[in-house]
Amino acid sequence: MGVLAGRRVFRVCRARYARLDGAGARAVGGRWNSPGRAVVYMAESIALAVLENLVHMTRQDFPRGCVCVAAVLPDGFGMIHEKDLRKDPALQDLSTERLGDSWLDSRTSAVLQVPSFVIAGEHNFLLNPAHPEFARIQVEPPAIFHLMNGSLIDHSTRGEPGAKEDPPGVY
Repeated sequence: MGVLAGRRVFRVCRARYARLDGAGARAVGGRWNSPGRAVVYMAESIALAVLENLVHMTRQDFPRGCVCVAAVLPDGFGMIHEKDLRKDPALQDLSTERLGDSWLDSRTSAVLQVPSFVIAGEHNFLLNPAHPEFARIQVEPPAIFHLMNGSLIDHSTRGEPGAKEDPPGVY
């Protein structure tokens, strides 16, 4: 396979969510969508995808059974940034969940670029599987994910007795 032109985005997830159909987010909802709405959460790097997962998982959950999926958003692909959506007075005060739902319903673009809430200046990408351009996204085969150094997990307070369980990671 040759080099694909476009932006590569990444997802580290449990193998059952590697299909990029939005089933996981549809089942439980997420920061940018309410339950019942399919959306695929991706990150601009593998490292960011890992960090986005760590804030939602216990140390027992991660990284066992995870894969890394890369996808290429072709050059010229329809993408809009969250801050551009908020220029619309009707959308500027919406919660992230309601803004994401509005974007999904409008089908204005196949991809919504949103800020990471874990790393300032980094971005995540929401893919709308119901958008007609979604089929143009080139998905690479999932690869087994190995965290090379477990110290990120070892220092986490998640999974301690009494810690709140979060829903499954969606990045």
